[in-house]
Amino acid sequence: MGVPQETKATYKTLVESDLIRYTVQPVGAPTAAVSDAAAGAWVWSAYVQIVAAAAVPNPCWLCGVFITTPVVEAFLADFAIASGVALAEVDLAMVHFGSELFAVVEGKNTPYMLPHPIRIVGSPRLAVRVRKSTAASLAGASMKLLIAAAVGT
Repeated sequence: MGVPQETKATYKTLVESDLIRYTVQPVGAPTAAVSDAAAGAWVWSAYVQIVAAAAVPNPCWLCGVFITTPVVEAFLADFAIASGVALAEVDLAMVHFGSELFAVVEGKNTPYMLPHPIRIVGSPRLAVRVRKSTAASLAGASMKLLIAAAVGT
């Protein structure tokens, strides 16, 4: 059996079993990702921690994000989900978000599933940063991560 067939068989075995558990992180309120009100359009903000180190299972898979807007304001944004210690984060995925594209209303969760899960090993700290199409605005979005973990293996 070749690598593609083994990968497919392994994935199918996990999906059709009781070995996958989905969790949402962080526990409690979502993490707010907003740009600096003094920054220009499409300038990356600083990273904001979503999940502290050792808070997610090892290994786990980043499957998607839930995005909530605190206010209704038309903007486009890119959110970068990253792992690693503060000031040494490495981007894992970039999610494009358009408040008008998702027909976002205040307080509504907008789920976004990644095309493929991203494996995360070592239970690292997870963080997010944002860049927006609107300058001089604190409007942004809050998010939670959809995490899958294999259990019972």
